[in-house]
Amino acid sequence: GGGGQLDVGNVNLTEVDVMTLAISDSQVGAAPQLPAFRPTRPCYLSDMRAASPSGSGELGLQNTQGDFKVTWNGSGQSMTEANIHAAGADMRAWPAMATWNTGAVYEVDVSGIQAHPLHFHVNPFQVVQMPNATYGGGFFQVGDFHDTLLLSDVTAAERVKIRMNTDRFTGKMFVHCHILAHEDMGMMNLIDLVGTEGAVLAGAENCVNAALNTTTIAVTTPA
Repeated sequence: GGGGQLDVGNVNLTEVDVMTLAISDSQVGAAPQLPAFRPTRPCYLSDMRAASPSGSGELGLQNTQGDFKVTWNGSGQSMTEANIHAAGADMRAWPAMATWNTGAVYEVDVSGIQAHPLHFHVNPFQVVQMPNATYGGGFFQVGDFHDTLLLSDVTAAERVKIRMNTDRFTGKMFVHCHILAHEDMGMMNLIDLVGTEGAVLAGAENCVNAALNTTTIAVTTPA
């Protein structure tokens, strides 16, 4: 087998062959038909594309001349350490940029996602609309669920629409750029999740063990 030394920075690695695979055509005829498969998913991953959202707004991941921040409908302060601790305050006193109820669906138009990976704590989100049908050679598609998303092929002027099911948990939900240097420079904020702890989306109470295609949620199609 092959061998040799690779110099990767200050780490010396040895390159050797550990296995050789010989692949040949099968002689058993046509390939068998595989059965259709749909994964079993919990209620918080129920498809929200036909839902009627309880609320909507615009979320911006913004860097304006070094002023890094997350905004909701244009409002939001850079969450730097200096701003957090101004006048003797701390993280617990930071005002939420939005307030959402539990057990509901919220729709968000996101800007800045071409340069800043969007990350939510607590709840995943579903992509419901993009400028193109797919990105990344089909890897990113409408209907996908994420907790972090970067689409470098989207332009700065374009928006990506996502929806979130605010499932069960009340409290503060942080949203930030997942480039941690940008987060440390202030591109972070929070949304207050209020209402009833444990609340779930109407019609989704019994779908924990149901397949996605058989899950029924009480939704109405927007006019």
